[in-house]
Amino acid sequence: MVAARPTQFSLGLLGPFRLQKASGERIEIPSKKGIALIAMLAMAEGGERTRGWLQEKLWGQRQHAEGRGSLRRELSNLRKLLNTEREPLLAFERDRVQLRIGLIDIDARGVATSTSLPLRSEFLEGLDIPGEEGFEDWLREQRSELARLSAQRPLVAPLGRSVGGSQPLPSHILDLTQVPPGFAGQQALAVLPFANATGDSNSDYLAEGISEELIERLSCVRWLPVIARSSSFSLSGNEDKVSIGRLLGAKYLVEGRLHRIPGGYVLATTLLDAETNHTIWSHRFVLGADVSGGALEEVASELVAHLEVRIERAEQGRTREKRQSPMSLTDLIWRGRWHLNRLTRTDSEMAEKLFAEALALDPDSPEALIQSTFATAWAIWAQRGSKDRIVDMRKLAQRAMYADPYDGRGYLLCGIAEIWLRHPQAAQTLLQHAISLNPSLAIAHAQLGCSFNLLGKPEQAIQPLRTALRLSAHDPYIFFILNEIALSLDMLGQWSEAIDHADHSLARRPAYWWAHVIKIDALVRSGEIARATAALNELFMVKRDFSTRYLDWIPFLDEKWVARYVESLRAVPTDRPGWFERESKGEGLLA
Repeated sequence: MVAARPTQFSLGLLGPFRLQKASGERIEIPSKKGIALIAMLAMAEGGERTRGWLQEKLWGQRQHAEGRGSLRRELSNLRKLLNTEREPLLAFERDRVQLRIGLIDIDARGVATSTSLPLRSEFLEGLDIPGEEGFEDWLREQRSELARLSAQRPLVAPLGRSVGGSQPLPSHILDLTQVPPGFAGQQALAVLPFANATGDSNSDYLAEGISEELIERLSCVRWLPVIARSSSFSLSGNEDKVSIGRLLGAKYLVEGRLHRIPGGYVLATTLLDAETNHTIWSHRFVLGADVSGGALEEVASELVAHLEVRIERAEQGRTREKRQSPMSLTDLIWRGRWHLNRLTRTDSEMAEKLFAEALALDPDSPEALIQSTFATAWAIWAQRGSKDRIVDMRKLAQRAMYADPYDGRGYLLCGIAEIWLRHPQAAQTLLQHAISLNPSLAIAHAQLGCSFNLLGKPEQAIQPLRTALRLSAHDPYIFFILNEIALSLDMLGQWSEAIDHADHSLARRPAYWWAHVIKIDALVRSGEIARATAALNELFMVKRDFSTRYLDWIPFLDEKWVARYVESLRAVPTDRPGWFERESKGEGLLA
């Protein structure tokens, strides 16, 4: 028997269009008709269509010669994008064009051919080509046929698990008509259409565009199921919120109103508990007069980051109040996340125990793997873990990546392991991929900045760290971000600003010894020795066993930086002579 040839690409047609290489690298198709052409070939028998058929569907409104030339140019552009691997993806024979579907994992074909895989998102969500009726007819037929096939099959398995042995779908925006309320124990979110309260109908596109961009960005947050636009936008938002939540099967609702102000707009957003109609969080974003696509993306990313934190806290609180034995997989994960965010040794150990129980229930659960890796990472940092422990963490992170290759957190955690193993360049590749999968993943931006610091390039660290700070204003780990900015500024000789950021970090985490060290170095180098002595005494108060051996674990690529911080610590007068030569007793780094 000849072994099946592994696929080189994955093509997501359910939900927003996504085409990726096996490595996870995304292939951007710049034109709508290029996307449509790939989809039409992907769904055709054998992946093959005639040029005439494609021209009629996509350029039917043009003169024959003009349409033929447009098709030729589009195919030429696609060939440059797709035929870069060892085996070309597009093949041409006389008047026929073929997409080599044997090299591609295509989610929509799984619905069409499997007896068990259901439809979870709208086919080619958001794609339309005005004026090309041939394409619109084909698109309606595909959606209708896929919905008919899916309706005859069992509903989806627990969220985050592969179904029928296939890879997870590239989008987890959920379709209300296919998935029952509850989503296998996970609490879903619905974004209602944002209201245009400017009094100018010309701004309708802006309000709708922000809410659509928000849904797209939320689809990158893999632990949070999001109701499809086709379902949530079918409601006006004026109905009773409890009824809307029940109708959509959503625990949380997001609504927004766009107002006009002198010189621009204000977007007022609210997060609601749909079961009680209580407001969980609200925020006002100020937008300029010229709202470009980039500005919308920035607002949507920041809004996603805020929503993640607020919903995570609400879910942790809900799970803590439950008295359920034995706990479900979801309850174990949420309770473990609550303990992990407390950042104490006892809570970290409890989190590891809960995540281990979750993995025992489901060894392939992406969320259990990710949270277990987070817990391992904190234990390593707290105990200045060995290289072998870090390698084990990296293996666990890789399992999470394989379990859900579209979740940026797996790549983030693998990147952190590479940082600690002193492989900053490899870490940056992983972290940048994590950000491409989820632009709102604040900790990935922060770790990217951290990697630049460890490479000795603090000037390149500032921008990703500032982005992380903007996205993570209420994150429990903001003390880490603030101190990394302090480190960048200290390395650049901007000592006053470094001291200020270190103080902000310590205000949130008084026992964070690394922030104390950065502050002391900046004070010494700016000539404020008396303040440096007071800062060192404060460090001794929160870390009684502190020694310069703590610094040996910081994975700078060039050890001169560790030597610099040791030198500054030794230069500070103290009534504890010889303290820097003492061995650390291993109490750990967490408070």
